[in-house]
Amino acid sequence: MTKGLATELFKLLDEERTAIKAADFDSLAPLSDAKVALFDELSSISATKTEFVRIQMQLAENQALLAAAIAGVNAARGRIAALQNIREGLAVYDQSGQMAPVPTRRPELEKKA
Repeated sequence: MTKGLATELFKLLDEERTAIKAADFDSLAPLSDAKVALFDELSSISATKTEFVRIQMQLAENQALLAAAIAGVNAARGRIAALQNIREGLAVYDQSGQMAPVPTRRPELEKKA
């Protein structure tokens, strides 16, 4: 692998990792396009095993970071959905085992003199 291509690829993977950690997901699409172009070049050039191992390690780290970010977003969505369900009313099981809604009333404000 040429030294310039390796340096450019490692720099790009570092930028991707930084963007993921900063939750700057909008910048990942252009980085992805550049990464695809570099991998196309990489396929036509021979590289050493250590370079491929380093690339594989950086890719695995970025993939793990993305998976953690996705899991975090899904967890937040679940918490938001649970809060919305509570606001709409509580659902409990009745004596027959069916779900029965129990409306939650918001306390009315009373003005006291």
